[in-house]
Amino acid sequence: MLDIPSPVRVHLEALLAAHSDMGVCDAFEHYAPAGKPSAMNAPHLPKVAGIDSTVPPPAHTVAPTAQTTPAAARPAGTPVAGAPGAVIQDRLAGWVSDLTTLHELTERLARTATLDEALRELLRAGAALVGARRGLAVIEPADGLGPETTIGLGLGRADLGHIETVPRRATSYGRILDADEDRPGTVPDEIAQPDLLADESLDPRHREVAAVLGYAASYALSLSTETAGRIGAAVWLYDEPAEPDERRRHLVGLYARQASEHVARLLVLDRAR
Repeated sequence: MLDIPSPVRVHLEALLAAHSDMGVCDAFEHYAPAGKPSAMNAPHLPKVAGIDSTVPPPAHTVAPTAQTTPAAARPAGTPVAGAPGAVIQDRLAGWVSDLTTLHELTERLARTATLDEALRELLRAGAALVGARRGLAVIEPADGLGPETTIGLGLGRADLGHIETVPRRATSYGRILDADEDRPGTVPDEIAQPDLLADESLDPRHREVAAVLGYAASYALSLSTETAGRIGAAVWLYDEPAEPDERRRHLVGLYARQASEHVARLLVLDRAR
């Protein structure tokens, strides 16, 4: 059993207490640190809302043997590079940064008062979390009561019009929205298309639109809640072949669940007007 130094245990208890009201601290329990990202992964997270993407993974915390400071010259209490306590502290630092970011982004979303504002904020926050520059949110509540709308981030009306010319079955949002909810396992929570132009099965019209608009990859998430069911889908577009790594997917998934609840409440208010 790993013997965690007492200072680390204190930091962990303080972390859990500080984030107990965030609505996302359940992420701490299920959080699984991502491994080394592949060459296809998106760039580092941008500097938004206090996120610190520079925290190195555990494999990079071991200093070269030749540069190791003699124990006698090391100040008392300084953790040895690569020691269990140092590794845990590095991981905790990353988790603190991620949870703080989620807290700030969900607070910003909660301040939106209209459906349009909420969807634009959802797209902006999601783009920051997955490392994309553009995106679109398509709202089509499964109950058929509306309203239905499409909002773009970095995409004008003409751009959205181009995307709508792609056969719906060939789009990631179409595959999410048109999936049969009555058949378990048929509704995808996410769809990653890391290299559209290299995909030989890609619809020809989709290939044309991607070339015209200048995007090479996409990542889509279902927007749904326990009570309202599926209400829409969000898609983020990359300028180059890319896909979010496990850490980014975990973060944006947590955020999307919070955002879906807020959007569902605004849908109810919009219907009442």
